[in-house]
Amino acid sequence: MRVIFIQIIDMKLFKILTCLLLFSLFTNGVLANNRVSNIPNDTISLAQAYMNLYLTSTYYDSIDSDRISKILAFEKEEIDQIEDRIFIRIFQPLYSFTQSIWYQNQAKRLYLSDSKLDRNTLRRFKSVLDRGINFYNAAQLDEYSSYPIEQLSFYEIINFDLDAAEDIRSEFYRVKNQYNALFNENIYPDFKRIFIKAKESNKIELDSLTYYAGLFEIPMSMSTLNNTIDFPISPSFKNYSINPIYRLENRLELISRYLQLKFLASQRTRPPANFNTETLYTHYDEFMELLSFEEDEFIKKELTPQVTSTLLSQLKRRYPSQRSDGIWDESMAAIKAPNPTPNIMYFFPNPAPKSSAHLIINNFKPELHTLNQVDQFFKSKMQEAGFKSNHLHYYYDMDGYAMTTSLEKFNEDGSKVSSDKRFTESMGEDGKFSYFEIFKSIFFEVESEFRMFAFVVASKAATMSGEIMTSTFAEEILQNSYPTLPDELKNKSLPTKELTILVYHFHQNDIGQVPELDLSGSWDVQDHLRSAGILSINQ
Repeated sequence: MRVIFIQIIDMKLFKILTCLLLFSLFTNGVLANNRVSNIPNDTISLAQAYMNLYLTSTYYDSIDSDRISKILAFEKEEIDQIEDRIFIRIFQPLYSFTQSIWYQNQAKRLYLSDSKLDRNTLRRFKSVLDRGINFYNAAQLDEYSSYPIEQLSFYEIINFDLDAAEDIRSEFYRVKNQYNALFNENIYPDFKRIFIKAKESNKIELDSLTYYAGLFEIPMSMSTLNNTIDFPISPSFKNYSINPIYRLENRLELISRYLQLKFLASQRTRPPANFNTETLYTHYDEFMELLSFEEDEFIKKELTPQVTSTLLSQLKRRYPSQRSDGIWDESMAAIKAPNPTPNIMYFFPNPAPKSSAHLIINNFKPELHTLNQVDQFFKSKMQEAGFKSNHLHYYYDMDGYAMTTSLEKFNEDGSKVSSDKRFTESMGEDGKFSYFEIFKSIFFEVESEFRMFAFVVASKAATMSGEIMTSTFAEEILQNSYPTLPDELKNKSLPTKELTILVYHFHQNDIGQVPELDLSGSWDVQDHLRSAGILSINQ
C-alpha cells in the first residue's frame, strides 16, 4: 500500500505496518464466506481512501492546495481500481460514503479555485457537488445499526461511524450553502433586469424568471400567480441523508412574488371564476413580511413603501375583499414579529463547572438598566473584536442570564488565529484508540488552544462546583442554547447586577486527542480578555 503524503518515522512506520497486518487478517475473516478476489488490496485501499479523504475534509483549511490536489488525484485512482462488484456490494455503505467525501473535497477545491465563475463553470461545479450528495444518500447510513457485527467491528477500527456520517453531512450542507449563494448571485442580475423591464414597460416575464432559476435547478414557487397555498411539507429525508434541493434567496423570491402580484393586479388579467381573494391577500401579507426583513440595496431602493402601497391599491381595485383587517400594509413594514417565548428552557449550569479562570465584577454598569441594554453593550464589544452574532449563545441563569462564546481557537502565545479558523464547534474526538487514530496521529502534528468565555449577569455572583468543564460538556452547552437573549428577559431590570466572567481554556496536545482544561493558572481573566480583544468589557 502506498502512502503519498505522510512522512513516517521508524516507530510510526512499525505501528502502522503492525496494524495493517492485523487489519488485513481481520478483513479476510469478514469476507471469508464471500467469493471476492483481491480481498486485502481492495479492503485496505478503500479503508485508506476513506481515512485520507475524511481527514482531508475535516482539516481542509490546514492543508495546502497542492497537497489536496495530490491526495484527491491519488485516491480517485485508488477508488477507481476497486472493480469487484461483490466487494462493492458487501461494503456498499463505506464505498459510497468514501466516494461522497471525494466529491465533497473536490467541490470545496473547485469553490476555492481561481477559476472564472461564469455560468457554465458554476453548473459544472454543481454537478460535482450533486454527485457527492447522491453518493452520500446512496450509502443509506440510517441502516448502519443493522449491518452485520463483523462489518461494524471492521468499521469501528477505521472510525467509520455515525459521528463521521454527521460530520460529513454537516460539511456537505456548509458547502451546499456556499454554492447556493453563488448560484443565486449568478442569476440575480437577470432577475433585476426582468424587474426593471416590468417597471419601465409593464412587460412581466415570469417564464424568464423560472428559466433562470431552473439553470441551477432552483425551484421557484408560482403559488401567488396560481392562487394556491404552499403548505410546508415535512421532509421525507432520513436522519443521515442530504436534501439535494437548492433554495431561492429572499431577494430573488421577493422579485418573483412582486411580479406575480403585479401581473394579477394588471388590467389585462382576467381572474378565474373560483379565484380566492383571501388567498391573494395572504400572499400579499407574506410578501410584505418577507420584505420587512430584507436588507439588499436594490430591493430597498425599488420596493419602497410607496411602490408596495400602489400595488396594494391596484389589487384592491381588481379584487375587492370583505376583509377589513389583517392586511400587511406599508405601516407594518417596519414591524418585525418578536421571537415567541421558547417552549424549551435552556439554563446555564448552576453551579457552573470549574473554570480555568474567573472574575467577579460587583455592581456592574449601573447605568445599564435593563438586561437588553446589558446585552447590547456586550454585543457591541464582542462584534468589535470579531465575534459575530452566531458566535454568541444565551441561557437563563438564576434571576438573570448567561452568555457564552463559541469555542475560539487561539495561538499558544495568546495571539489570534486567522478569522476563518478562529471559531469551531468541535475540538476533537473522544480519545478512543483505533486504527483510525493511529492513522490520524501521523496525518498532522498540531497543538491547539481553545477557549470559551461565559458571562453571567444576575443579582448574585455565579458559584462554581468542583467538577471541571470537559470539552464534550462545553460542546453540549453550546448546542443547547438560544441564538439571542430571550424576549421575556429583555425588559427585565435587576436592583444590582453582578457580572461573573468564567474562562474555560482547553489545551489539545494533538489532533484527535481529548482536549483538557488548563488549570495551571498561568493566565487570569484579564489576560484572556486582552488576548481576545474584549478587555474593554471590564473597563
